[in-house]
Amino acid sequence: MQIRRFILSIALCSILSFQAFCQSPIATDTSANRSVQVRFYKNVELLGFVYFVGFEGRQLENDESFLKSKPIRMKDWYGYGFHLYQQYKPYRENQHVVKALQLVDHLWLDYLIGLLLQLDDFPRAVLTDQVPQSSYLRFSKQQNPAEARQKAEQFIEAMNRFCEEVNFEEYLHNNRSKYDNALAQVKTGLPDKRFIPAMESFYAQHFQAFTLVPSLTIPTSMGFGPRFTRDGQTFIFNVFGPFDVQSFTDESKLDMGFGNRQQLVELSTHEFGHSFVNHVVEQTPAELIRETEKLFLPIQERMTAQGYPAWKVCLYEHFVRAGEIVIARNLGKKTDAQHLLDHYVTNRKFIYIPVILEELEAYNRNRTISYPEAVGKAMQRLKSLALKP
Repeated sequence: MQIRRFILSIALCSILSFQAFCQSPIATDTSANRSVQVRFYKNVELLGFVYFVGFEGRQLENDESFLKSKPIRMKDWYGYGFHLYQQYKPYRENQHVVKALQLVDHLWLDYLIGLLLQLDDFPRAVLTDQVPQSSYLRFSKQQNPAEARQKAEQFIEAMNRFCEEVNFEEYLHNNRSKYDNALAQVKTGLPDKRFIPAMESFYAQHFQAFTLVPSLTIPTSMGFGPRFTRDGQTFIFNVFGPFDVQSFTDESKLDMGFGNRQQLVELSTHEFGHSFVNHVVEQTPAELIRETEKLFLPIQERMTAQGYPAWKVCLYEHFVRAGEIVIARNLGKKTDAQHLLDHYVTNRKFIYIPVILEELEAYNRNRTISYPEAVGKAMQRLKSLALKP
């Protein structure tokens, strides 16, 4: 399956976690000091549940291999998901599970999640006319709109029926403590409330909501950044599975794998930055991308090892990280900003950040040009650098 590819790449808290499953798919925050929201989505949990029960669990059952980067067996790394498979194994041949997975065997989980975030909760999900065609068009391999809608509706209905048949509400109730633990872990790593306004001020862009969506059923180390626009408002998400091995058999010692503070900081700062940056860099003329591409050669090996195998992707990362540094400075966090600069340039080898920073700092001080224009000026500086012998 295509979606397999992504495998390789506190009392109030208790109440909040399960209210979150019942909220509208679109959550808004109109306060002046908007912050990153954290919540679960029932639809995401069921999708991951079906993924493990109907597909990934089968792959792991007889797999005794280890991760390349850690001395951990694959089935232990994906421990909670594999545990669900073992519990619900009889459902792997369930007609609704089989049909749902057949309909999406050519799709990736990120695309499916992007659709499901826009629907009412299973088992009452329907494909309304408010959902843009682009959110389901890929259900048709030929991208035929009529066929795509029909197959998307069939997929949604299969998921609705399985949700009822497996009694997913009971699963959520029985595992409430695990979800509470995950929510509490995530909330320990959130940035202060000034961060989102600072981002929007620097980039001169506004989004309706920024939401972190932890998931116990999305496989460990997997993460996605879906977004959608409705009625002129754009909603930004980061949907992610655990970061580390989970401990879930002893209720008194729960650790659902979301306590890695560095990962949390990246999710709530760095990843959201891509929503402001990527589409701006994307508008860079193709000729300018080509003219600067030779700059990729000295860092290609290090970038590829970090998951950035192409120059344009590398540019996204440079601009996002440069923006993080400027925003940290704007928030008065000079020590943090310097740490980021040193870490990114020296340890991670994003060696063109200093050049980009000069233009972003000039834009930040004067605001006589727009952020896209500042990006353009930075790209011209990189071009001049690339032309040097």
